[in-house]
Amino acid sequence: MLRRAFECVAAVIALGAGLGCSNLDRFTTGAGEAYCGAVIIGAPFRAGLSPRVQMRLTLDAGAIDGPSAPGTISTFEAADVGQPEERTFAESPLRPIPALAHDALSHLDFGDGRERSAIFAVSPADEAAEAMLAVVSLRTDDTVEVRILRAGLAPSATAPTPATRRQVFGLFSLTRQPNRCGF
Repeated sequence: MLRRAFECVAAVIALGAGLGCSNLDRFTTGAGEAYCGAVIIGAPFRAGLSPRVQMRLTLDAGAIDGPSAPGTISTFEAADVGQPEERTFAESPLRPIPALAHDALSHLDFGDGRERSAIFAVSPADEAAEAMLAVVSLRTDDTVEVRILRAGLAPSATAPTPATRRQVFGLFSLTRQPNRCGF
């Protein structure tokens, strides 16, 4: 009788744990894997970025709430007439913002279809450029969204804003690939 009661309690605990927790480890990229994708082309979803920018994300989803960088991002924009190729981010670590863990933003919820979202600081490859924020959302369909944003300087009527200080916003939709995204 006692054994039957124990089995019932164990089953309820196991069921509750399965319903109450989500396993984010499935988002972790393995050796040679990455999440790859392009910036959303629509102008309302993009500022300060070319529509040709692509992103690569490597991720250790188990470290998303930890004190160390859970991954890196890299971007690539192919050369165009009169423009060299550009790599705004080059294996740039997703840096946790410790104080954020104590704020409601650490529980950011963008709604249905997203299991977990987190905000990180990320530094461009150009050390003179201002850092940006990366909002990483792990989606229920096993894809990842990354939003990159920087407030930038206010526009000036007297001088152009340097590229390293301009406003930036981009939404990237990424899928897991068995390669390094071709760049």
